[in-house]
Amino acid sequence: MTTALRPYPWQQGLWDSLCRLAQDRRLPHALLLAAPEGMGKQRFARAFSAWRLCQQPVADQASGREGACGECRSCQLLAAGSHPDLLWVSPETDGEKVSKVIKIEQARAVVDFANQAAQLQGYRIVVLDPAHALNTASANALLKTLEEPGRDSLFLLLTDQPAALLATIRSRCQLLPLSVPAPEVALDWLRGELADAASAAILLGLARGAPLAAAQLADSAWFKARSELLADLTAVAAGELAPLTAAGRWQKMDAGEQVTAWQSLLDDATQLAMAPDELPRHHDLRAGLERLTATLAAQTLLEALWQAVEARRLLDTNVQPQSILETLWLHWGRETRKRPAGGHHAG
Repeated sequence: MTTALRPYPWQQGLWDSLCRLAQDRRLPHALLLAAPEGMGKQRFARAFSAWRLCQQPVADQASGREGACGECRSCQLLAAGSHPDLLWVSPETDGEKVSKVIKIEQARAVVDFANQAAQLQGYRIVVLDPAHALNTASANALLKTLEEPGRDSLFLLLTDQPAALLATIRSRCQLLPLSVPAPEVALDWLRGELADAASAAILLGLARGAPLAAAQLADSAWFKARSELLADLTAVAAGELAPLTAAGRWQKMDAGEQVTAWQSLLDDATQLAMAPDELPRHHDLRAGLERLTATLAAQTLLEALWQAVEARRLLDTNVQPQSILETLWLHWGRETRKRPAGGHHAG
């Protein structure tokens, strides 16, 4: 079994449960896989689909768990992205613009697909990714099919926002919550993925326990530059660096990544100002965070954090990104210079 056709280590319990249901012929026809971003929902759905479509399932040598063989015609078609009995539905892309919804035309195509006989004499599988992209019209178009699917049809709905789905959709699915793994499980996997395994715990904390998000974060520009950004925030607050000079130093970084770094650092600084004994998520930067919070009131940090959240919202509008970032730096310089020393308390 190839790696791509196996679930991640933290998904093994859920995989085993579904395998038992399938082997007992009690597998629900619609499964709602709910998990935070960065937990590997797509990999799980692809591995499970491959297993149900595989013509020669095999047991994994390491775990003994059954899965797709990776070699039969069905597995080869799946690897090529041309399996006739698997329909993966996501919001459409028009040029560079990605739709935010799964449209009713796509939902109708799903209904047609699910009502046809399998071409390879097995399952017909539909994956909705993300399921919360269904709008009211497309969700309603699927209700009858979800309630009375064609024979050997299987629906996999993937979401990190289960509450955003219509209640009528949720009620027709078996909920499969995939919770954040135990730290030791996540760290064991993450250390094997990173060039610098020593940063695994920090990355996992910043990703709120989601292993794939942590692995992706390791390559982000803002994670690599966060120490420098913290130093500049501290220098501006101390009056040692002009806000617009700081803004100019950071103009080459993607605006979204820069705002993410602001939010993450200010969130930690605010928590540290209010609860000095708590371990910050950027615990390798604790000394720098303590220098920043030593002369700032928690209320000042909270207001700055709110400004970063507002900057994030403005980045989705037509306002020029550099203007948004300059305003953020100017506000930081103004607010941190006018506030009296606050120490570690609100107000």
